[in-house]
Amino acid sequence: MTLEGWLSEIIKSRGINLTEAARSIGVPYMALYDSLKNRSKNREIKGKELVKLCKFLDINPMEMDFADESGVGAGRG
Repeated sequence: MTLEGWLSEIIKSRGINLTEAARSIGVPYMALYDSLKNRSKNREIKGKELVKLCKFLDINPMEMDFADESGVGAGRG
């Protein structure tokens, strides 16, 4: 699973509205949507966006636990 896919699943599992999240962290909705939901854009989440989203979700980015399709941790290979 990619980082973006993992974050998207957390948001979905917590019942968080993406519009609410975007407003709360000060990131344009379409930027967040394109990173987390729009597979056709293939947009990776930017570093500052990731930090803000992690704070909003109360996640320590240093403790993220996911792997991409190859099984490599952190989803970036």
